[in-house]
Amino acid sequence: MDGFNPDRRNFIKLCTVAGITVFAAPALWQRGNARQSEIASDKLNWRGTGPVPAFRADGVAKVTGQKIFGRDFRARDMPGWKQQQHYAFVLRCNRTGRSFNGIDWSQLPADAQPYARVTAETLAEKKLHLPPFYGEAMLLPEGASPHYYGHAVAMLLFDDFEKYAIAKQALQFNEQVISYGEQTPPIERDPYASWRIIRVEGPQGPEGEDLYSPMQDGLFFPNYRNHKAEWPRAANQSGSVSERGIYYAQQIRGQTERESDTGNWHLVRGEYRTQIVDPMTMEPEAANVWFDGAQKTLHLVLTTQSPQDFQEFAAHMLAESAFATAIENIVVHSSVVGGGFGGKDHTIFPYYGLVAGLFGSAPVRLANNRFEQFQSGFKRHPFHMRNTLAVDKKSGKFQALISEMQVDGGGRQNFSPSVSMVGASAIQSIYYLPRNDISAVANQSMNVDSGSMRGYGTLQTMSAMEMMVNQAAQELGMDPIELRLRNAFQNGWRNTQGAVPKVGVRYRELLERAMEHPMWRERVARKQAFERENPGYLFGTGYAIATKDYGTGAAAPSAAVQFDAAGRLSLAVEFMEMGTGVATSQSMLLENILGRAADHCAVGEVDAWHALQQVQTESPYTMSQQYQDQNSTNPLWTPVTAMASAASMSSYFQSHATTQAAEILFQQGLLPAARRLWKTDEVEGAQAQWRDGKLHYRDFPPLTLPQLAAEAHRNGGVTGVMVHCFNRWDWTEADFVLDGRKWTWGIDGLALRRGGSAENVIADEYQVEKRRAVRYPETALNNAMVTYYAPTAALVEVAVNSGTGEVSIHGLQNYMDCGRTIVRPLVEGQIEGGVAMGIGHALYEYLPPLAEGAGNGTWNLNRYQVSLAKHVPVWNQQHDILPPATEKDPHKGIGEVVMIPIVAALVEAIYQATGKRFNEVPVTPEKLRRALNPQVL
Repeated sequence: MDGFNPDRRNFIKLCTVAGITVFAAPALWQRGNARQSEIASDKLNWRGTGPVPAFRADGVAKVTGQKIFGRDFRARDMPGWKQQQHYAFVLRCNRTGRSFNGIDWSQLPADAQPYARVTAETLAEKKLHLPPFYGEAMLLPEGASPHYYGHAVAMLLFDDFEKYAIAKQALQFNEQVISYGEQTPPIERDPYASWRIIRVEGPQGPEGEDLYSPMQDGLFFPNYRNHKAEWPRAANQSGSVSERGIYYAQQIRGQTERESDTGNWHLVRGEYRTQIVDPMTMEPEAANVWFDGAQKTLHLVLTTQSPQDFQEFAAHMLAESAFATAIENIVVHSSVVGGGFGGKDHTIFPYYGLVAGLFGSAPVRLANNRFEQFQSGFKRHPFHMRNTLAVDKKSGKFQALISEMQVDGGGRQNFSPSVSMVGASAIQSIYYLPRNDISAVANQSMNVDSGSMRGYGTLQTMSAMEMMVNQAAQELGMDPIELRLRNAFQNGWRNTQGAVPKVGVRYRELLERAMEHPMWRERVARKQAFERENPGYLFGTGYAIATKDYGTGAAAPSAAVQFDAAGRLSLAVEFMEMGTGVATSQSMLLENILGRAADHCAVGEVDAWHALQQVQTESPYTMSQQYQDQNSTNPLWTPVTAMASAASMSSYFQSHATTQAAEILFQQGLLPAARRLWKTDEVEGAQAQWRDGKLHYRDFPPLTLPQLAAEAHRNGGVTGVMVHCFNRWDWTEADFVLDGRKWTWGIDGLALRRGGSAENVIADEYQVEKRRAVRYPETALNNAMVTYYAPTAALVEVAVNSGTGEVSIHGLQNYMDCGRTIVRPLVEGQIEGGVAMGIGHALYEYLPPLAEGAGNGTWNLNRYQVSLAKHVPVWNQQHDILPPATEKDPHKGIGEVVMIPIVAALVEAIYQATGKRFNEVPVTPEKLRRALNPQVL
């Protein structure tokens, strides 16, 4: 990295758009810290000698303050860059409903003048437009009305930090800077998306064919009138997909009312609301961008979970601009994401950094402080749900669910369509529903953008479902866990979309374990004892369970595994590190297959996969089966070439790619070397076993990985394997022919390397192996919406101060099924973090909408209450992780699910303590105080 010549092999060509070539640098944290020679001599070996790692693979770099996060880098840290660092500041509107009449530049101090002012007019002159995914008006033009609170209007560039700091202090909270004019009508748009999930089981029950379902019949969509969704009205049992859907929706609603009137079914009806929440990522977003005009190269250091998509979008954005002839190369430097969990996935922020770099005369740093991150960063979608749950009074079996959801997407669309879809498909939770009519509409509003965030819509909808189940149990006089046991989903049954889950469900085990816990069995006696011993406090126990989907229906992970002649293993994965411990867990996967964990794991690799030579042509969500079949004849075609990272995706999807690469490397590289060293052709891979770091087979002398690696390199054998996989709610399989033998693997792209080092993934060292045949999952599986699930349950005891409304958590027991655990301490870390986030969502975290909310620019941690150490039961929480049912259980994605049942369990515990039921979160101390003391203002 001593220069940025694009011909250097550590910058691999990704794509070319109108003459602009896109490259990516290796992950920044490798620089100077992760060379194999250093790893080999490092006394603080992260792997250790025990069954679990001694610490995280990136642990030393983190605790010693090495530069691994993109926010940490300055121009002087980047070899080949100009050393002078410039700074950018963005001005944003703190109101809507009036025209933007310009900026009073006289508010800038004389000694803090910017050398460049970028406005909407500047962007128009240079033909710079946001990628369509983000909408329009990157900077608001004069005379227009702000589209939402926090809409950016200008960017200022400064050539030193002192000027920047003085100007920022003068402008950030200055009400005189931005001038507003006449009142304007509110900006209204059609909803971002609308979904309708209708299902009625058939006469054969949960496992038989449905009378109607999206999986079986397809989806239909509404028309929009006056910016409202209008669903079709025509109903015909034998008509079109929409006519049949409306017919069965009417049947569900009519039957629900009739059975309620006759007294057969008990109905729980309610309105449920969730709040706007800030992701509170560890590090606010940042970008450092240098436009090297002499080399016609744009360099970007970014903090994003989706660098692959940024590369593509940015290339198109620049190719259509006046900079098209001035820029030949885009180099994106990936880095560790400081607490992503969705909040930095497809964020708009990097494009503002790109613009800053284009107009800067040196490297420009654009970095949010916490005020700015609150004002401009993604928020969790607030949901407003009108729900009806029908329960048979005699059997306690759920009979129908009707839910109408309104989802606030904020000022830009972003991922609101998929968040609303995922929330709608998730409300079922762990329960079997023979009938359902679920609709979700994602709406535009003046609020700050809502986007990807931990839970992705499921936190909102499953919390409401659990509240309904707890209320149903109370009103029917049933034990809440017993009611859940009667309705627990079982293997082979169909979900609300009519699809059968691809992973085994173990909901009953989680329920039965909680039912036997002393906190549950003795909850009445414990309440009485606590309240007797603690006058003024009310005690209650609550339970909730949830099962989070993981996957997108278009997962496309890549991985590369290689060894050098000394037997040092190196792994490269596409997923970013955002706090889940990806490098550690993926490295550990190699141990059982290749004899040891990876010596080094490069995360967030973007360009290494160029060697696979794969092409993508159309959206995997909209392509027809015929289109897929036709393109599948091209051995280098794939539905999706690359994917963004997500909190719950790596353990299952990235692990599949890593495992496939390792197994192929073992079969094609190590086994042939072992046969030569043992001088026999009889060695079968299934019978060879790794023990104590050596490969054992019958009575032959054990072989170490260095011995096998040296032989593979000496003989020109396979020393590296790169794979690409695709999953549309099932894995793709493809056939390859190597040395005259047919092999079938769960991949759709393969490249092999012979010779080479283990330090870097260098695409030129790999040669593509074209597949002979491929079997992609059918496109109809898009209607499944989800088939992979990971469940978690929570049992919570709370004590409520009847005077102040303060809630303290007396005890917490968590239950989880994560399949086969890769690294248990990482799972435990996700549990502990999820508990804290769930507590914050249930009891504290709240942003008001519109003018009083984050978009006004005045919010920070002095106003926004997150869970503190005193709120979290650090010493009073336990977790119970189910052992895998079999050795072949998949690794399940649990990065997002833990927090979900915490919310409903706390709300129910509050009800059991106080007799006050809440259908809206957060249940703040002030709300509780007023509910418990209505006579006190």
